[in-house]
Amino acid sequence: MNFSRLRDFLDYYLPMLGVPGSDTVIYRDHQQIFRHQSGYDNLKYRTPMRSDAIHHLYSCTKIVTCVCALQLIERGEILINDPIHVYFPEYKNLKVARRGSDGKIREEKAKNPMLIRHLFSMTSGLDYNIRRSSIERVKSETDGRCPTLDIIRALPDDPLVCEPGEKYCYGLSHDVLGGLVELISGMKLGDYMKKNVFDPLGMKDTTFEIGNNNYERIACQYDYDSVGRCAVDIPKDSNIMQFGSEYQSGGAGLLSTVDDFILLTDALANGGVGKNGARILSGASVELLRASSLTPEQSEGFEYSFNVGYHYGLGVRVMSDPAKSGSLVPKGAFGWDGKKMCLSVSDPKNKIAIFHAEEIDGMNPIIIPRLLNVIYSCFDDI
Repeated sequence: MNFSRLRDFLDYYLPMLGVPGSDTVIYRDHQQIFRHQSGYDNLKYRTPMRSDAIHHLYSCTKIVTCVCALQLIERGEILINDPIHVYFPEYKNLKVARRGSDGKIREEKAKNPMLIRHLFSMTSGLDYNIRRSSIERVKSETDGRCPTLDIIRALPDDPLVCEPGEKYCYGLSHDVLGGLVELISGMKLGDYMKKNVFDPLGMKDTTFEIGNNNYERIACQYDYDSVGRCAVDIPKDSNIMQFGSEYQSGGAGLLSTVDDFILLTDALANGGVGKNGARILSGASVELLRASSLTPEQSEGFEYSFNVGYHYGLGVRVMSDPAKSGSLVPKGAFGWDGKKMCLSVSDPKNKIAIFHAEEIDGMNPIIIPRLLNVIYSCFDDI
């Protein structure tokens, strides 16, 4: 293995695109084989990217939430085809917004129940409208606290954008799945994750809430100015998915470090067993996680941009056709990415785990396929 090409990509190509800084780690067979920080955490003060920086995971949170929900399935506490209203009665009489032949949108009673399967596969009919009236009402009624289950129980007050099970629609499905974990376990979602995922794997810096003593470690965040091709800083502690002080978003709320999250990514690359020997999932559950969850009709909403050649599992993108994708990523490798370009990839065939962290929005379709091609080109035995 020769990672010089990867270092060049991180040190020169990413800054050329306007990426302030990054941190990348690769494991194989539970051992670290590559680690590299590049560029700056704070562009204004030219502060180098620190190895212990705490990053906003955003949608990489979804991987953890799906692992937790699979644990509930393993314990027999839920079934994937259970209707959600068995656990949350508020989801019994769902509404769907439909556009009529006259162009007007009307609310109609949903024909299908929403199943746990639909939450996993993003086919629930929930979109990512975070300004919906139900969320705003809970904000007002709780003085901005927004307890997780209050939000989850309120979401059915607004109509779905399509029938449950009709099509892939990226949205709040995994927030509801996280709420289900909280309801079934009787623990706050973060506490359940800590007890059943983070502590067993030795993850010490992954959490929904960062104390004041760790505030300085939070990585600076940036938006991308496509006109100026540069990064524009935003408050480093901001997260639009944090609806209130007591809300824990199973879809986008966690923060973590590169050293921490690679431990979960590595466990998933090794059949659910971590570097320290702890098992968080059975091998059968990992296989279910990466099995295709969408029908060809449902997949139409998923196969866009760099998802071409992938199928959608239970909360993860899974390489199914490297030739179609034009990618060097091997078939069966899976993972997901977050809004500010955190990327997790687990490769069970080669027992390779990759975690890459940046803090800039809008670059994922450009960077992810290039980064993964460069990484896999560095291996001489794949």
